Amino acid sequence: MKEFLGHIAGERNEGTKTLAPDVEEVIMAYDWPGNVRELENALERAVTLTKGDVIPRSAIPDRISERKTEPLVAERPHQNPSLDVIEQAYITWVLQSEGGNKTRAAEVLGIDPSTLYRKLSRYDGSEKKSDSEPPPRAE
Repeated sequence: MKEFLGHIAGERNEGTKTLAPDVEEVIMAYDWPGNVRELENALERAVTLTKGDVIPRSAIPDRISERKTEPLVAERPHQNPSLDVIEQAYITWVLQSEGGNKTRAAEVLGIDPSTLYRKLSRYDGSEKKSDSEPPPRAE
């Protein structure tokens, strides 16, 4: 980061600015999906917005300074899916990504093809039932 700040200062013929300690923490904690170019752009923006010698947190873009954390599953406002629902969704996803090839999907899932067929038939049975159909009669 100090190298970027020095480079930016050289391009502008200005003195090198420093980061406030909390800003350095924020920058180190950010994932930087745009890698070096995104970091350099963020620092250049911060230098431009800063009148003094120390770059405050307010000069850092919000997307970087605001941590976005995913709430724990139990804290989500909607109902948590059951393990069966998650398993079915994952098996369906793997099967689709393997172009419908059940043998290959079973290999990817690490299960025997017969287990995959059994699970798929169980899912087919649950998908075909609708809430408007009466339950089967016991005779």
